[in-house]
Amino acid sequence: MLKDVFTNLIGNAIVASGRAIKVHNLELYSKHGFEITPEQYLVLNMIKDDENLSQNKLCELLYKDKSNMTRLISVLEEKGLIVKEPADKQANIIRITDKGRKLRAEITPVMLESRKLYLREISQDDMYTCIKVLSQIQKNLEQ
Repeated sequence: MLKDVFTNLIGNAIVASGRAIKVHNLELYSKHGFEITPEQYLVLNMIKDDENLSQNKLCELLYKDKSNMTRLISVLEEKGLIVKEPADKQANIIRITDKGRKLRAEITPVMLESRKLYLREISQDDMYTCIKVLSQIQKNLEQ
Protein backbone atom coordinates (compact mmCIF):
# COMPACT_ATOMS: atom_id res chain seq x y z
CA MET A 1 0.00 0.00 0.00
CA LEU A 2 2.70 2.49 1.01
CA LYS A 3 4.74 1.56 -2.07
CA ASP A 4 1.73 2.45 -4.27
CA VAL A 5 1.54 5.89 -2.64
CA PHE A 6 5.24 6.53 -3.34
CA THR A 7 4.90 5.22 -6.89
CA ASN A 8 2.10 7.71 -7.56
CA LEU A 9 3.99 10.60 -5.99
CA ILE A 10 7.46 10.19 -7.50
CA GLY A 11 6.54 11.52 -10.95
CA ASN A 12 4.83 14.54 -9.44
CA ALA A 13 7.79 15.17 -7.13
CA ILE A 14 10.23 15.04 -10.04
CA VAL A 15 8.17 17.47 -12.14
CA ALA A 16 7.49 19.83 -9.23
CA SER A 17 11.17 19.94 -8.22
CA GLY A 18 12.28 20.57 -11.79
CA ARG A 19 9.71 23.33 -12.19
CA ALA A 20 10.74 24.96 -8.89
CA ILE A 21 14.41 24.95 -9.94
CA LYS A 22 13.49 26.38 -13.36
CA VAL A 23 11.43 29.22 -11.86
CA HIS A 24 14.13 29.95 -9.28
CA ASN A 25 16.82 30.11 -11.97
CA LEU A 26 14.71 32.32 -14.27
CA GLU A 27 14.18 34.76 -11.40
CA LEU A 28 17.90 34.66 -10.62
CA TYR A 29 18.85 35.39 -14.25
CA SER A 30 16.39 38.27 -14.34
CA LYS A 31 17.70 39.70 -11.05
CA HIS A 32 21.29 39.62 -12.36
CA GLY A 33 20.34 40.92 -15.80
CA PHE A 34 21.86 37.98 -17.68
CA GLU A 35 21.14 38.21 -21.41
CA ILE A 36 20.44 34.50 -21.82
CA THR A 37 18.16 31.88 -20.29
CA PRO A 38 19.26 29.03 -18.00
CA GLU A 39 18.60 26.66 -20.90
CA GLN A 40 20.95 28.65 -23.15
CA TYR A 41 23.54 28.66 -20.35
CA LEU A 42 23.43 24.84 -20.32
CA VAL A 43 24.39 24.85 -24.01
CA LEU A 44 27.26 27.28 -23.36
CA ASN A 45 28.40 25.18 -20.43
CA MET A 46 28.38 21.98 -22.48
CA ILE A 47 30.33 23.60 -25.31
CA LYS A 48 32.89 25.02 -22.87
CA ASP A 49 33.53 21.54 -21.48
CA ASP A 50 33.99 19.98 -24.93
CA GLU A 51 35.08 22.19 -27.81
CA ASN A 52 34.26 19.53 -30.44
CA LEU A 53 30.54 19.04 -29.96
CA SER A 54 28.23 18.76 -32.92
CA GLN A 55 24.66 19.97 -32.82
CA ASN A 56 23.46 16.34 -32.83
CA LYS A 57 25.67 15.46 -29.86
CA LEU A 58 24.31 18.47 -27.95
CA CYS A 59 20.78 17.17 -28.60
CA GLU A 60 21.75 13.83 -27.08
CA LEU A 61 23.53 15.28 -24.06
CA LEU A 62 20.81 17.79 -23.20
CA TYR A 63 17.81 15.60 -24.18
CA LYS A 64 16.58 18.16 -26.71
CA ASP A 65 14.92 17.54 -30.04
CA LYS A 66 16.64 18.88 -33.16
CA SER A 67 14.26 21.78 -33.76
CA ASN A 68 14.56 23.02 -30.17
CA MET A 69 18.35 22.77 -30.33
CA THR A 70 18.39 24.59 -33.67
CA ARG A 71 16.47 27.49 -32.08
CA LEU A 72 18.79 27.55 -29.03
CA ILE A 73 21.88 27.58 -31.22
CA SER A 74 20.45 30.26 -33.53
CA VAL A 75 19.73 32.58 -30.60
CA LEU A 76 23.19 32.04 -29.09
CA GLU A 77 24.78 32.60 -32.50
CA GLU A 78 22.79 35.84 -33.04
CA LYS A 79 24.02 37.07 -29.67
CA GLY A 80 27.62 36.34 -30.69
CA LEU A 81 28.11 33.75 -27.95
CA ILE A 82 28.80 30.79 -30.23
CA VAL A 83 29.80 30.08 -33.82
CA LYS A 84 29.05 27.10 -36.03
CA GLU A 85 31.99 25.66 -37.94
CA PRO A 86 31.47 23.07 -40.67
CA ALA A 87 32.96 19.72 -39.70
CA ASP A 88 31.71 17.75 -42.68
CA LYS A 89 28.79 17.78 -45.12
CA GLN A 90 26.25 16.81 -42.47
CA ALA A 91 27.50 18.32 -39.21
CA ASN A 92 28.64 21.55 -37.67
CA ILE A 93 30.89 21.89 -34.66
CA ILE A 94 29.59 24.43 -32.17
CA ARG A 95 32.27 26.61 -30.58
CA ILE A 96 31.98 29.16 -27.81
CA THR A 97 33.25 32.68 -28.57
CA ASP A 98 35.24 34.92 -26.24
CA LYS A 99 32.02 36.81 -25.51
CA GLY A 100 30.35 33.49 -24.67
CA ARG A 101 33.23 32.49 -22.38
CA LYS A 102 33.02 35.81 -20.58
CA LEU A 103 29.27 35.53 -20.04
CA ARG A 104 29.59 31.92 -18.92
CA ALA A 105 32.28 32.94 -16.42
CA GLU A 106 29.93 35.62 -15.08
CA ILE A 107 26.96 33.25 -14.72
CA THR A 108 28.75 30.17 -13.35
CA PRO A 109 29.41 31.46 -9.79
CA VAL A 110 25.77 32.56 -9.53
CA MET A 111 24.60 29.11 -10.63
CA LEU A 112 26.93 27.36 -8.20
CA GLU A 113 25.60 29.51 -5.36
CA SER A 114 22.06 28.74 -6.49
CA ARG A 115 22.75 25.00 -6.37
CA LYS A 116 24.01 25.37 -2.81
CA LEU A 117 20.68 26.97 -1.93
CA TYR A 118 18.42 24.28 -3.33
CA LEU A 119 20.66 21.41 -2.17
CA ARG A 120 21.09 22.68 1.39
CA GLU A 121 20.24 20.22 4.14
CA ILE A 122 20.49 17.31 1.70
CA SER A 123 23.20 14.85 2.66
CA GLN A 124 25.61 13.34 0.15
CA ASP A 125 24.07 9.94 0.87
CA ASP A 126 20.59 11.28 0.03
CA MET A 127 21.90 12.88 -3.16
CA TYR A 128 23.56 9.61 -4.14
CA THR A 129 20.34 7.70 -3.48
CA CYS A 130 18.31 10.22 -5.49
CA ILE A 131 20.69 10.01 -8.46
CA LYS A 132 20.72 6.22 -8.23
CA VAL A 133 16.89 6.04 -8.24
CA LEU A 134 16.50 8.57 -11.07
CA SER A 135 19.16 6.76 -13.12
CA GLN A 136 17.33 3.47 -12.63
CA ILE A 137 14.04 5.04 -13.71
CA GLN A 138 15.76 6.32 -16.86
CA LYS A 139 17.34 2.91 -17.51
CA ASN A 140 13.96 1.19 -17.03
CA LEU A 141 12.37 3.49 -19.61
CA GLU A 142 15.17 3.00 -22.17
CA GLN A 143 14.61 -0.76 -22.29
